[in-house]
Amino acid sequence: MDEELRLMLLGGVRITRGGTPVTGFVSAKAQALLCYLAVTGRPHFRPALAGLLWGERPEANALMNLRQALTNLRRLFPSHIIVTRHTVAFNRNTPYWLDVEEFESGTRILESRLRIQDSGFKIPDSLIRDLEKTIKLYRGDFLEGFYVRDAPTFEEWMLVQRERLRALALQALHILTAYYTNRGKYPLALRYITQLLMLAPWQEEAHRQKMLLLARSGQHSAALAQYEICCRILAKELGVEPSAETQALYRRIKAARSIRRNNLPPQPTPFVGREKELAEIARLLANPDCRLLTLIGPGGIGKTRLAIQAAAQNSQHFLHGVWFVPLTSVPSTAFLVPAIAEALGFSFHSREDPREQLLNYLREKELLLILDGFEHLLKGRDLVVDILQSAPEVKVLVTSRERLNLRWEWLFEVQGMRVPEDENVPEAEDYDAVRLFLQVARRIYPEFSFEEEKAFVIPICRMVEGMPLGIELAAAWVHKFPCAVIAQEIERNLGFLATSLRDMPQRHRSLRAAFDHSWKLLSEEEKRVFRRLSVFRGGFRQEAAKQVAGASFPLLSSLEDKSLIRRNASGRYEMHELLRQYAEEKIREVPGEEEQVRERHCAYYAAFLHSKQTHLGRLKQKETMD
Repeated sequence: MDEELRLMLLGGVRITRGGTPVTGFVSAKAQALLCYLAVTGRPHFRPALAGLLWGERPEANALMNLRQALTNLRRLFPSHIIVTRHTVAFNRNTPYWLDVEEFESGTRILESRLRIQDSGFKIPDSLIRDLEKTIKLYRGDFLEGFYVRDAPTFEEWMLVQRERLRALALQALHILTAYYTNRGKYPLALRYITQLLMLAPWQEEAHRQKMLLLARSGQHSAALAQYEICCRILAKELGVEPSAETQALYRRIKAARSIRRNNLPPQPTPFVGREKELAEIARLLANPDCRLLTLIGPGGIGKTRLAIQAAAQNSQHFLHGVWFVPLTSVPSTAFLVPAIAEALGFSFHSREDPREQLLNYLREKELLLILDGFEHLLKGRDLVVDILQSAPEVKVLVTSRERLNLRWEWLFEVQGMRVPEDENVPEAEDYDAVRLFLQVARRIYPEFSFEEEKAFVIPICRMVEGMPLGIELAAAWVHKFPCAVIAQEIERNLGFLATSLRDMPQRHRSLRAAFDHSWKLLSEEEKRVFRRLSVFRGGFRQEAAKQVAGASFPLLSSLEDKSLIRRNASGRYEMHELLRQYAEEKIREVPGEEEQVRERHCAYYAAFLHSKQTHLGRLKQKETMD
């Protein structure tokens, strides 16, 4: 069996067979002939080949030189060169590997599925992996350093191929850079933009991209040095100065080097878990299409802590840092602009409209603005839109119990922490909910034993459905009660989940206080439906909610938007058990309402069961029982 012939023509010329370099070419033109036949991959007439490499000589002389070169190639590669009376071709049916062919095959997908202006964010990961393997083949330009005398036609062909393959390499490098930039993976993006600049050092846009990547990686001095490199290359190669856009970026980076980069509030306890959520939020923050991200969920679910942790982990991705704006104490939208300005450390300096001054301040900034607790200021969402329209490099991260309902908005639903399914799950301490319970319990009561209390710790975490505030408030009682008593009290009385800690925000000192905040934001009709839905255990469908609680679809959608109910994949509505307990307290405050609603609940399900009676004992028996 023939040994594989390997032709590596990118970044020079290297030809091996069976791992051993092939030598013995009678001339550089014989080697050039092999390269031409292999790359073109089709038969060529003898006179055309003679003209390609010996066109400066008389035809008879040129054909004689071609015969000598072919004799040399057939001796070196007897099965790889096909010679007939009229044509010569490279035999693709023998074992061979050609890097140009592999490279073109790997980049062909670019021509059919991708465009250079694509963001790189929507490209499938599998395609990126293939593209990375392909770009490794590009060790340098086609036939780099290879020279053949007195063969202008071959040289012209070589230059055309070189430019074509370089263009494919540049396109691939642009896409890889964009892909990793848009995911916040700046070291990988820097690797590919540096490789791109080695091929095309005159590309000013690539210099800007590298400056920005270096700055976002915290390498401000290197970013400023890259600007100087750009200036020198543009002056030498093109005789021009950097564009206004490049100069503006230089000034922004220079200014950002000395500014304070965040005002994130310090946290009294270590952050626990949520690795999957943090990774997804980081991905969304890196996505250039996602300018407004709302973390939505009920009170106590951990939206604020998650937002602060995500901002801290991704702060280096924003040239002018991340800025936290606490809104829970802001009484109305009239105070929204001053609250944002205060968090940014911005002072109003003239009689101009404060809103316009704030927008002008943000216009040239690249930062993440965190608006925490926005649900009671929804009438101020037009300010959010103005910020997004006026400041193209500003992103907004909102925490809210209710969605902002804007076209800009991307939603991220914050749910409870991971909870073990039962007490016998191995390595239960690795679950986020259990880890948080143990962190709080051992801080208050260092002798707390998980092994002794495991049978009740896990049910407590399940009772509160992994809600961080519920877990923290429950664990805070371990110095006074065993976990069995804590579990009983949670089932009996929502008010048990409270704390007297003075450094806890007022709305987080009890679950009732957290839920009261949401309750006050409801309309009278929403309050009526919400409290009536407490009669359902284990969820309900839209028809049942309509018959039992008088809930229309718009009202259910409104309660869902406010994070008070949720809809699962099957379309069935559910309510967090602690919220259901709270709603049950509210319905008992209205004389006679609970009895009336429970009567309708019984009547609805009695009728439902009666309608299914005829199916028992028939073909649909299993479906009916389910």
